[in-house]
Amino acid sequence: MTPIEISGALLVAMLPAEEVPELRDDDVRQEVTVRLSEVGCELIYSHRFDCWTARLAGALPDISLGDSPQALDTKDLAVLAACWLHLRFLPMENSRLLVDDDGLFPDEDRPVEVPLDQADLIGQIPTLHPRAIDIAIGKLKRARFLIQREGQLLAGPMMDALDEVRATEQARRLLLRHQRLTRARRGESDQTDKSAEIAADPTTEDSDATD
Repeated sequence: MTPIEISGALLVAMLPAEEVPELRDDDVRQEVTVRLSEVGCELIYSHRFDCWTARLAGALPDISLGDSPQALDTKDLAVLAACWLHLRFLPMENSRLLVDDDGLFPDEDRPVEVPLDQADLIGQIPTLHPRAIDIAIGKLKRARFLIQREGQLLAGPMMDALDEVRATEQARRLLLRHQRLTRARRGESDQTDKSAEIAADPTTEDSDATD
């Protein structure tokens, strides 16, 4: 394929490295990189999946995507954030620890990915309804951020297209936001329960006033 054909294909699909041997050539790879940059994208290679893809080099333009199935909303991003922390960030952190032969990841050349159970994911984002999480997982699987094997979630090739530093920072912010919302809702619930108790037992206020 020519650099133009490769660039066009990368904008709509991920290409197995064996199908585009042309990208082994430095000049071809450079031309593809330049052409992708002209539409705000950059060339990415996934080592885990041995494939090439394109990702946005910056933020999305300020336009409405409507009901596009590829558009991720805040709920989808919260689920993606939780998955990134579990499937990418934590294995990377564990791989940096000094371990002995009986350690968590002994003699491993790269971080070991531990599959994520969907039930555990639901527990990490209590502010989202399980149905909303299920829908988000479906969208992330179609976008190839996630793959599912025997009921377990694993990182898909598009995970490798995320910038490690930015993704980790954004993931932390999103999860902290959901944790704050959870605490706030718990506080409101406690206050509601207390008000209900007072309403059910009017003598409470009288005893308080007597004291």
